[in-house]
Amino acid sequence: MNQRQILAIRRSIEMNWASRRRAIANPRPTWFAAWLLIEFLSVVVVHDARTEDRYQSDSDARYLHHIILYDVDNQKITPASTRPYSPLNTCGRCHDYEQISHGWHFNAFQTDSIDGRQGEPWVWTDDRTGTQLPLTYRDWSAGFSPAEIGISPWEMTLQFGARVPGGNMGAKPSAEAPVASESPAVSAPNQDTASAQDAASATTVSRWPLSGWLEIDCMICHAVSGGYDTGERRRHINDQNFAWAPTAALRLGTIDGRVSEIKADANPDDEATRSKLPTVAYNSARFHSDGTVFVDLIRKPTSNACYQCHSQRPVAADGIEPRWIHDEDIHLRSGMVCADCHRNGIDHHIVRGFPGELHPSAAIATTLSCEGCHLGSEAETNSPDNATTRAGRMGAPRPAHAGLPPLHFEKLSCTACHGGPIPKDEVSRMMTSLAHGLGERGHRNGRELPAILAPVFMKDDQQRVAPHRAMWPAFWGQLDDGKIVPLPPQQVYEATRRSLRVRSNFVDEIFAPKLPAAQLKELLGDERGSKSDDWTAEERAKVEKAQADLGRSNFDEKVSLALQAIQTELKIESPVYVSNGFVYQRDAEGKLLRNADVNDSRATSMIAWPLAHQVRPAAWALGAEGCVECHSDSGKVFVSTVRSDGPGPDRSEAISMAQLQGVDADQRLTWNQMFQSRSIFKYLMASSLALLLMILFVGLGAWIATLTNRGSTT
Repeated sequence: MNQRQILAIRRSIEMNWASRRRAIANPRPTWFAAWLLIEFLSVVVVHDARTEDRYQSDSDARYLHHIILYDVDNQKITPASTRPYSPLNTCGRCHDYEQISHGWHFNAFQTDSIDGRQGEPWVWTDDRTGTQLPLTYRDWSAGFSPAEIGISPWEMTLQFGARVPGGNMGAKPSAEAPVASESPAVSAPNQDTASAQDAASATTVSRWPLSGWLEIDCMICHAVSGGYDTGERRRHINDQNFAWAPTAALRLGTIDGRVSEIKADANPDDEATRSKLPTVAYNSARFHSDGTVFVDLIRKPTSNACYQCHSQRPVAADGIEPRWIHDEDIHLRSGMVCADCHRNGIDHHIVRGFPGELHPSAAIATTLSCEGCHLGSEAETNSPDNATTRAGRMGAPRPAHAGLPPLHFEKLSCTACHGGPIPKDEVSRMMTSLAHGLGERGHRNGRELPAILAPVFMKDDQQRVAPHRAMWPAFWGQLDDGKIVPLPPQQVYEATRRSLRVRSNFVDEIFAPKLPAAQLKELLGDERGSKSDDWTAEERAKVEKAQADLGRSNFDEKVSLALQAIQTELKIESPVYVSNGFVYQRDAEGKLLRNADVNDSRATSMIAWPLAHQVRPAAWALGAEGCVECHSDSGKVFVSTVRSDGPGPDRSEAISMAQLQGVDADQRLTWNQMFQSRSIFKYLMASSLALLLMILFVGLGAWIATLTNRGSTT
């Protein structure tokens, strides 16, 4: 049995999480027998065949990688080569690229991907059209399917490729052995996947033959800190140089040329087109006399590698909060790294660490969650055969939770008290790497789209209150039978750019415009109108009101014209614009209507996903100061409010966390009153007990004296 047959067997018998859960939850004879057979084949037969030709060191020491590099055509790279290096053809010679490609990070764009707990969607943002559109290929409630909208895999890769480590739909089918190509152009992915879906898009001409694959780039995580340039990788992906990005990031040489400068309708088989493809000038100093190149690698990724895609920054009312006032996650502060908890084997199925997680490898991952690490698995802790389920992994302390009723562990997640930003009266914005491209050079004011809010305390899929991030979708769509289907963002831009006339930012240029100097002087007078740094609160309020009025007028006019343009150019019968939970339509007279009779919750409702980090120490946890920190009229976990936010002048009414959680207002008031008088009740109980003990002692003394007197008389 050769490697290709083995891989075919592996694909045919591999089960996703949902299939495993069905087999375990519904142990019917047919299901259960099939599951046992599949597990046996995948673990015994396939594992042995897969690993028998793979070398490994089995040492904790790092293996020094003096290796030969191979290019995208599977040819050996020399200092004179001009083709980009390929992680698939290079790393895949020793490491099981096929198995790795099924990992969590590499299947985000796959329709048959593992779902797991709700996570952050991909938010397609276009500041020119006021779009913040949540997308996902996973079976999650938050987000639209790109395929449903008509967004091709190539467009998704171009938009988000800088925030994924390669693979997904932008990679070569891993079941194929590397085959040398006679064409100097980078070959396209197989026609049954990415290219076929591109062809299905009415407006997208496939550019895979020009851009090449965005292969899984092992060095993103496994290069030593400072040895990999993510900025260079981003730049080349934005230039559509997908196949050249790994070479640029590892600084193996300089790259000349941009695929983005080649015309969209260029024929990749034409000699003139191929001559315009980027070329690599390798740094000859990197090559040793035997033709190998030293690549400094580590087995366990550093946290710095994770930060490239998993950073977050809280935003205050006046902009991004300074980094120096915030503390690190308590685990990182204690010397741990992300990979201590978020582990994986060669399959690269990252342990996400949420309660109830079932790892595809069947390995015990219980103690890599908050509860498992600190509290252990209660059902198995006392068994001497299951030490791996006990609390205290990596020296984690067992929390005392003195005086905390067990009910809290049923109603709250650990992160409700320990995770995320400290709650305020009103939920504020937060920026994330995936949504805002943190890590890229630039200037940010915190008001950039998408508008993501946190922490929102609502129930998770286990019906426990947990902090979430949240957002409201904003997009241009088509109303069809009461449902709103988003339109492809690039089509919308092309159709509306003349009517919206937004050069860079929909928010600043339409509904939050700067007032002209003449209008400021008319509003405040010639002298005061030019002194914005010295305005009084009353003057500033006047300016803000005038600005809001002008913005609303601009918004109504521009959105109405844009809807007309979409209807005319894209032949859409009922175009709409959705923002902040409002649906905007154009009537026959051209007037913009708000909140037409549309009730599509997926388009207009808040979407949310749980958050965990940053983890705060016990002294900073909610409730550390006593019960009334939460059980009072000012307890933020209940009274903090959230309103829709995004690219539009209208915002929803504020809703409290208690309302989101379904907590009855009268019940909460009763609880608050009970807890507010709890300290007094404790003093009364203590006083009563002391008085009772005093009476008992007095009575006991009298009884003993009586017995003594009787004895003396006798």
